[in-house]
Order: sequence, then structure tokens, then C-alpha cells
Amino acid sequence: MEQQLDELVEFLSSPRSDVRQLAATYIVGFSHPTSEHHQLLQARAKKMVQPLLVICHELPVAANSALSTLVNMTSSLATCELFANEDYLRMVVRLITIPTSIIADTACMLLSNLTKKDSICRILAKLDVGDVPGICDSRFALDQLTDVFVKGMDKTYNKDARFNFLASVFADVTNHPFGRRYFLERTSYDDKMPITKIMVFSEYPDVIRRGGVDSTMKNICFEKESHREILDPKETNMLPYILLPLCGPEEFDMEDMEDMPEEIQLLGDDKKRESDPQLRATLLEAINLLCTTHYGRETLRAKKVYPVLREAHKVETDETCSDLNHRAVQLLMGDESTETMNDLEPPANDENVFEEI
Repeated sequence: MEQQLDELVEFLSSPRSDVRQLAATYIVGFSHPTSEHHQLLQARAKKMVQPLLVICHELPVAANSALSTLVNMTSSLATCELFANEDYLRMVVRLITIPTSIIADTACMLLSNLTKKDSICRILAKLDVGDVPGICDSRFALDQLTDVFVKGMDKTYNKDARFNFLASVFADVTNHPFGRRYFLERTSYDDKMPITKIMVFSEYPDVIRRGGVDSTMKNICFEKESHREILDPKETNMLPYILLPLCGPEEFDMEDMEDMPEEIQLLGDDKKRESDPQLRATLLEAINLLCTTHYGRETLRAKKVYPVLREAHKVETDETCSDLNHRAVQLLMGDESTETMNDLEPPANDENVFEEI
């Protein structure tokens, strides 16, 4: 079998396009992680990546097979590392941003696998991919990917793509300080912060999109020196989009509600909380991160975040979420001291943290 696979891999680089494309349609079946031949292909990955990327730009059927093979093979971080050069990443990004690409969503899946590698994230953050008509006036990959992600909501850019898996890419990139800086800095082409473009999808129906957005918002909250900007309604204004998925149909006291962000006031009887406990946990982690600065805690107190947490706690069934909720309440309800006002974590206070204030 190994000899047959070697021959098949060689056919991927054939000068004849029909042979290349036929080989691509055959090899995809061997590439699935559950296939008994998956590891044999992984051992040949170095010879396969470049020809498969070339085939991705050829006839649609073969292109889809080639791209699916790459998605399957990049379940291995070792194979992902083979993409750590500008030329390969530029080819992947173009598969996403070409407006007529029928494999754009699959290419997003590939990129979301690749960005699990730090080296890929670093290259992507600075990658110049050239101008693409129909999207933002920028040559940089992250600018273009953010733009098509927003336009994918209603398929206004590519009728065959929603780009939901790009949310996972953004989450991976913001695991790094340079990625968080990108999303918090205003772009040169429209003077807007990229995080403000994607955070509005925190309640989007697709779990991949909203999950990646939730993780991106949480990662942004690691930037303690940016908490003022993150919480400023005239700047990033991220707090409402963290709180919205945690809100249900309950009514709040008028006095509390008047101080809450406008976006979470008067939500209605049909308002539903985030159903995925992992995503609720991610949002609660974001709140805990905002509580690590004195300014963050004071702002969350002023914006009446405690009543939101209190009501969420009453119906929470997940232990991890309950613990994260409880921890956030401890931080918000704890007494401040000279030390905590200098952004040292305030002492926990376990007594009656969910009692009415």
C-alpha cells in the first residue's frame, strides 16, 4: 500500500492537469483522520502540501478534494507547520477572499486549523496579500478576513460562503498580544477597531461564529491596560455584547435597569440565554478578566452587572459556569482597599454574595 500511496502522491505533481485532479479525488479518501492510511499520508505531507494547494486553484471538484485533504491532514500540528511561509498562507487566504470561490468556507476551516500554530498566527498578522476588488481598501490579510467575515452574515460578498470558521481564526490570533493589539487598534482604511465589527455576532445563530467571537472578546480582556477603552461606550463598548448572551427574559428593578447598558434593557419575554455551557463559561471568564482592574470592577458595578450575574446564577446548571459566576460576584462585591485599587485582586468574600444589594 505504501508504494501505491507514493505513486499517488507523485501524480499530484504531474504536468498533466487531468492526472493531478484525478489523483486529488482519489487521495482525499485516505486522508481522513479515521482512515487506516491517515498516518501513512501524514508521513508524506511535505511532498503533498504545495501540489495540493495548486490543485485548489483548478477545477472545482478536484479543488474541493484537494482542500478537504489539507483540512484532514492539518489535524496534525506538524503538518500545520509546513504552511509557515508567506506564499502558502497567501494562497489559502486568496481561496477565502476570491468572491467567486465555492470552497471559501472549506478554506476557512483549513485556516482555522493552521492558526493553532503560533508561527502561523505571527505570519498571518503581518501578511500582505495584495488588493482584492470588492472588499476593504487594504492589502493585509487580517483586514480582508475581517471584512469578508462581516459580509458573510448575509452572503453579500460570496453567495456560497458565510465565513463562520474565521471566528476561530480570530480567537487563535488574539491568544497573542500582537493579535489583541490588532483588534483594538483603528485600521487605516476606515478608522474603526476590528473588534467592534465582529463582537456584534455574540448572539449569532451559528455556534462556530458566535463561539469564536466570544473567545475573541475574552482574549481581548487580557489587555488590562485597555480596559478603559474596552468598556467605554464611545470607544469599543464591548460590555453589552458580553452580557447579552448571559441575559434571559427576567425583569430587573427599574433602578438597576436604568444603569445597565442600553443594549440589555427591555429585552422582552422571548429573550433566551446562550444554550452552550462552554460559551457561557467563556463569557463569564471575560467578566472575570475585566474584574482584574479597579477601573473594570468599578465600571461593572456602575453598569449593574451583578443583577445580571445573579439572575443567570439562579438558572445555571453547569458547575464550571456556576463557579465562574460566583468568582465574578466575589470580585464585584468585595470591599476595595488601597491594594485592590492598585489593581491587585480583591479578597474573596464568600458570605451571601448573591443577596440583593
